[in-house]
Amino acid sequence: MSTFKASLKVLVSKKLMIMIYVVWLCLMMFGLSWSIIQNLAHSDNSTTFASARPEVSVVNRDDDDSDALVRSLNEFLAKDCDLVDVGGSDEELQTAVASNYTDLIVIVPQGFADRFAQTITDGTDVPELDTVVSFTGAYGSLAQLQVNNFLNLTRTEALAQHGAGGSAITATSLTTAAQHVVDALDGNENSYPTISVADDPHSATDAQESARVAFVTSVKMGVYPLLAAMLVVTALTMNSFADANVRRRLYAAPQRSGSMMLQQFAACGVFAVVIALVYLAISLALPALAGLPVSGLAPASVAMCAGSLVLYALVAVASGFMVSMLAVNAVAVNAIANVFGLLVMFTSGMAFPIDMMPRIMIMIGKLLPGWWYCQSITAAGGASNAVDAGAWLANNGLVLLFGIAFICLGLAFSKLRRSRPNLQASATTQLAEA
Repeated sequence: MSTFKASLKVLVSKKLMIMIYVVWLCLMMFGLSWSIIQNLAHSDNSTTFASARPEVSVVNRDDDDSDALVRSLNEFLAKDCDLVDVGGSDEELQTAVASNYTDLIVIVPQGFADRFAQTITDGTDVPELDTVVSFTGAYGSLAQLQVNNFLNLTRTEALAQHGAGGSAITATSLTTAAQHVVDALDGNENSYPTISVADDPHSATDAQESARVAFVTSVKMGVYPLLAAMLVVTALTMNSFADANVRRRLYAAPQRSGSMMLQQFAACGVFAVVIALVYLAISLALPALAGLPVSGLAPASVAMCAGSLVLYALVAVASGFMVSMLAVNAVAVNAIANVFGLLVMFTSGMAFPIDMMPRIMIMIGKLLPGWWYCQSITAAGGASNAVDAGAWLANNGLVLLFGIAFICLGLAFSKLRRSRPNLQASATTQLAEA
């Protein structure tokens, strides 16, 4: 047990690597998971309807007679539109059109109020305003319909006032009619009805499904940080025992070299299991913090995901053991961890949907443990908490085979290294100087 305890002390002393690979990488993945979880938590849960509000700019180029008419138009549009100011010069209007600053620009031309009043008297069509509709969406066209609706309502109200009083229709009476239209609509609660969304009878089931997707997604995202972190930490810890002077002292001790190596591996494995379980706990906590009902997750599904996480972390330790037997320095270990970890992540099906991945990426992914780890998570937490125990066992069996292969390669590298005398002791005896 002395080697096991020493290995734990050496592992804990690698504080910088633990902070970078264990803490920082996991936090980065949890940050990505949190953004996905928030989207799931806020999807299809609204009980009110909020309609889109187009942005409209009204430019008045008429004389003072139409100021009141334009103010009434603005009040009418403000109920369903956002009014913005783009200026009134030709250059400002051209800039607004070119930059698509608003959805609709309404220009009231010179003498519009007088012409509008004259058309009502003559019984002709309402004169049209100059409008510029956005070229990127339909909101401007919908706002233009509201402008036309305001003009028609004003015309109807002016005709009603003219028929009742018998007076001539002028620009002044027209503005009075426009203001009466706005006041009448404000006083009528049915003019702008509120749209309510009925409760979804399946909302609870949908929320549980969102919680399942959030949990499974978060667990799958451990494919990169767990592999990179455990590979680096294990390789650097076991490399600390591979120094020539340290190895001579260890081999002089009354212990088998295999037993000492097993204790080193066990210490790294215990650390990996702890990190995997902490990662699982945080993966469960994030959906709960977002308000998703994690209590609806099947206990068997959570337990199987925990098993997959622990097994994958131990396989990552096995890969670190294999790298440590190559006797490479810390720089090479970091390079191997990042390159191998990123390769596994991008070919595992976690970063991209499988149906969007090229065939060559899928073929490469199936030659790496990350693919089968993600498949085991999918089998453990399928749709509607359907657990496929057979697929889960088969996929984890393949992950375990990768771990066994890594250990066998590491033992082969270790035997090769022991056969080289320059790794064990100096070729000649060196006398110490007094």
